[in-house]
Amino acid sequence: MGRAGDTNLLTHFLYFQLGSTYERIQNYDDAEKYFRKCLALSPDFGAGLNYLGYMWADRGVHLPEAREMIEKAVKLEPKNAAFLDSLGWVLFKLEKPRDALPYMLQALENSREPDSTLYDHLGDIYSSLHEPAKAREAWQKAVTLEPNEKIQKTLEATTTSQSAPRQP
Repeated sequence: MGRAGDTNLLTHFLYFQLGSTYERIQNYDDAEKYFRKCLALSPDFGAGLNYLGYMWADRGVHLPEAREMIEKAVKLEPKNAAFLDSLGWVLFKLEKPRDALPYMLQALENSREPDSTLYDHLGDIYSSLHEPAKAREAWQKAVTLEPNEKIQKTLEATTTSQSAPRQP
């Protein structure tokens, strides 16, 4: 059992777990604080780099720093589907959908199981590239894998009106 002041228990993984816990309850300030502590202890911890970078990318904040972190994670694990998805997503959020597409396709290729989020992201990218048929196909795959009201509404809107792309 640990004792007060026993610093050998304060590992990068503990801070990673705290960061991910705070992120899940949408306390982003504390999540960032603990992810940064994690990365201060282990700067090449790919999961930490990716998690913080994706958290920022998904919220559309700190995008240049998010991109750097995620690129570092991808260099550490070039076939990690989650890391590739994150890189595609941050590039999409940086309004670079053409650059994002190859990473998203690699994420799908390297994913062990079909993943709804990957297909949703792919649909958004295709929509930004003005490829509505491919976007609808990807979104349809996403809702087939995991029902999602937001994606279903997007699908319905694009099917009936050929509406403009969803915004990042």
